[in-house]
Amino acid sequence: MPDGILSKTQAEVALDLVRSYLEFAGEEEREKYRDADSYFQLFERAYRLIIEVAEKGKPPTGFIKS
Repeated sequence: MPDGILSKTQAEVALDLVRSYLEFAGEEEREKYRDADSYFQLFERAYRLIIEVAEKGKPPTGFIKS
């Protein structure tokens, strides 16, 4: 299976989101998440965000009829 976003679980996507965030964050921001509890809380927020987006469903596509 290809290594793309569509083949990943929601938890894997959340982890990728956290990694990317910390990769581009400044050193001061990264320092906040050095301990395991803080890192897990950041992951938990990212995971909840992904779940919320998934529960809302896919937005409609195409043109809106008036």
